[in-house]
Amino acid sequence: MAQLLTREPAVASTIRCPVCATKIVVEGPSEVVVKNAILRVDRASGHVVAKCPRCKGWVDVPLRYIG
Repeated sequence: MAQLLTREPAVASTIRCPVCATKIVVEGPSEVVVKNAILRVDRASGHVVAKCPRCKGWVDVPLRYIG
């Protein structure tokens, strides 16, 4: 069984932590980079969030877990 993280179609160029404004997601020409973060995946919905390395808050990222 394949397990995939897929990119959601509508993505801002940079996603920052709403608490401390650290850059969490940076969009490149063909990829999305989640910088220095721990990912948490809700298996039921496939929703993915990243833990901010500075303030430890959770930030929505433009990824979806399929698997």
